[in-house]
Amino acid sequence: MEETATKNEIKKDYIHIPGDPILIVEDILENQILLKSLCKNLGLECEVAENGQEALDLASKKNYSLYIVDLMLPVMDGRKFTKELKNIKTDPIVLIQSALDTNDVIINVMKLGVFDYIIKPIEPEVFNKTIKKALEFKYHRDNQKNLTDQASLKLRSQLEWLNYKESRRKTSTDSSELLSIENLKTSLSQGAGVGSMVTLFDLISTNKKKDESGKYYLIDAGIFDMIEQNNIVVRNMLDGLMSISDILQKEFQLVEISGKEVVGGIADMLQNVMPYLIKKNIKVTLPSLMQDCRVFANMERLGSAIEELAINALKYTPETGGILDIFSYVAEGYLCITFKNDINENPYGGIPSEYERLVKEPFFRLLTPLVGVNEIEKFSLGLGLTVVDHIAAKHHGMFFIHDVKDHTGSSVKNCVLAEIFIPLAKEKE
Repeated sequence: MEETATKNEIKKDYIHIPGDPILIVEDILENQILLKSLCKNLGLECEVAENGQEALDLASKKNYSLYIVDLMLPVMDGRKFTKELKNIKTDPIVLIQSALDTNDVIINVMKLGVFDYIIKPIEPEVFNKTIKKALEFKYHRDNQKNLTDQASLKLRSQLEWLNYKESRRKTSTDSSELLSIENLKTSLSQGAGVGSMVTLFDLISTNKKKDESGKYYLIDAGIFDMIEQNNIVVRNMLDGLMSISDILQKEFQLVEISGKEVVGGIADMLQNVMPYLIKKNIKVTLPSLMQDCRVFANMERLGSAIEELAINALKYTPETGGILDIFSYVAEGYLCITFKNDINENPYGGIPSEYERLVKEPFFRLLTPLVGVNEIEKFSLGLGLTVVDHIAAKHHGMFFIHDVKDHTGSSVKNCVLAEIFIPLAKEKE
């Protein structure tokens, strides 16, 4: 049966283990033991404070990922602790726990800006769901803040280069990129340079035999199957090259659309790639756009770019699996769509700074082609990121891809960020 993927399969039940521990603020020993045990079962480090003042002293000296706070505490209760905590920490994530479950109490506590309210006695299943939800929120909030901060610097540093590239595309009728792609398309169409097909025909020639009539050659079934498969790959390459020519030469219609509609369509854009991501055990998190906006976009072309970035992440994520996080946010007058994926450390599968621009050039490869994705790879031969770059440019936007150190987890790791920036539509006067 053909492997399919639904939107619900994309977001896996996965906990992003934070780099900082959880602080449990609880004065009753039995509850401390229970909460510590529940956190430990989820693989989370935690510390304990017996009252609000002790917790506040600890929070002033170090960082915590979450605060699980009992409402009724000696010395300083949960309400006052939460208020005081907000004076020394920016947007702390606080979970209040209490046996008081009247609407008035819950509403007044939630007005303090806490993340959630846990009712005692604690149900482990409910507690686990709440903690996972809080950690997921923190992970995405921290990533979005980091990405937004980086976006300003990255945009400014690359704007001059990208403007130069765009002006070169518009003014040069003899574009070296276009000529090289046209030449390769002609070569492949005429059958030259298709290494796999040549090898297969060499095998047939070396081992060819005729049947008893002498009119027909007998071909090994395995070789013929490979020829059929390779023919699909070559056709995909040719179709992709035809599409690239259109993308480079022709303008495409941009329609004003909401940013949330663009981001909401990403799940559908990934449907062809999802079975391969699932098979490789890559956990994918879809984006959600908190701040809506308006952009001019071509969803079909943008879908090709999004699919290509997913394929790129698929190819260079470790064979043991990994994480592909997709974020969306608004920064510096742009709608930003960012792919962040794990990479192989040995051999190093990232993109050093000296190659950030080169990898977008036609036919440039840092790594050898990966077998196994040919059936869905529309733009092979080192042209995928070139296509993404041109699609972003046709949206009057930008694309860049680079290494980043991920500090959001329990340990620092190398990741690759691939980012598309689409300018926001100007507000009508």
